[in-house]
Amino acid sequence: MSIFITPQTFADTFKSKRAEAIKNYKNGEVKLAFKKLEALVKKGDSEAARDMALIFLKGKLDKDKAYVWFEKAAKMCNSRALEYLKIIYFERGSFYFKPSRIEYLKSKCKNYKNKNIKISEKPKKKLFKKKNSKNKTSNIQKKPTFITKRVENTWKQIIPYKNELKRIGHGSAFAISKNGHFLTNEHVISRCIEVDILYNKMLGKAKILKTNKSLDVAILKVNALTPFYLNFDDKNYVIGETLYAAGYPFTINLVRKKNLASPTLAFSSGELVNTELFQTNRLIVSIPIASGNSGGPVIGKYGLIRGQITSGFKMEDSLKKIKLDKYLSENITYSVMSSSIMLKKWINDTNILFLRKGRRIEKYDSDEIGEIATRTVAYVACYR
Repeated sequence: MSIFITPQTFADTFKSKRAEAIKNYKNGEVKLAFKKLEALVKKGDSEAARDMALIFLKGKLDKDKAYVWFEKAAKMCNSRALEYLKIIYFERGSFYFKPSRIEYLKSKCKNYKNKNIKISEKPKKKLFKKKNSKNKTSNIQKKPTFITKRVENTWKQIIPYKNELKRIGHGSAFAISKNGHFLTNEHVISRCIEVDILYNKMLGKAKILKTNKSLDVAILKVNALTPFYLNFDDKNYVIGETLYAAGYPFTINLVRKKNLASPTLAFSSGELVNTELFQTNRLIVSIPIASGNSGGPVIGKYGLIRGQITSGFKMEDSLKKIKLDKYLSENITYSVMSSSIMLKKWINDTNILFLRKGRRIEKYDSDEIGEIATRTVAYVACYR
């Protein structure tokens, strides 16, 4: 005989225990309050998860942790938590803009509803051993959702200190590994004595590991973790394929140590104009960019790197040289990108790190590409 129990059965008990935990929190017994609320969450109380989120948010303890708890509540079908996350995750230009996450949370809620919570008088003996599912999931990398305290602590150790150097320029870069490797243009950092990187609102001092002037590319390294990074797409190019460029074209004065000023990420789209490389590794795209975009990624519809922005394109100077001036419209702004295939080959040849080819698993819409760019693209400041 099995007794089926729903969360409603314990609603009154949950409510009184939540009230008790909140009272502990107001009395300054924070650890005890968290312990009680976490215990309730484990028993299936979604409101306890939402209360945890509100404490982290309203108490200004940790906004990222607040959203983690809101997500836990939403996965347990807490409608108020889900509605709040919709407002946050659908806000364009926000640091937390991630619309695709809502559908994921809804699917988790659906799975949660389908589960029957049972208490049996006598647990049934397992006749068969549980199959080891390790092999099935070993190739699947769990993607991070938020910047953790561990990541933040690694960046706090490399915060640049004030000195007499002056900022002489800026550009963009993007993370290419989880261990602090970034890619930018060589011309962005060629005259720098010091290079600072702003990544997910965290500022750190970077080293220049390798440059290539002819390819206009440079590898930077911070001694910190970079959980959000891009993979390379080395499939053949197709004329007309949709591409997205991201970078930081606007000048800002970075405030060192605390109270960082946040630059605005510029995001634009266009198409690939030609598939024949010129000047070793260049391709033309119909994406409007500004000077600060230099070094930023060009992302394809699969969320993988298709190239790197190197410069704007002056039609009157260069189009004639590659015999494309007769075919391109004068009403469209053209830009130059470096081929991701050539970039990946050069990076691997340096032996600094080895990049595996990215897998084309799922197509993304422009909002989702923007979300990916927000997490992976960094602002580069050059000091001399």
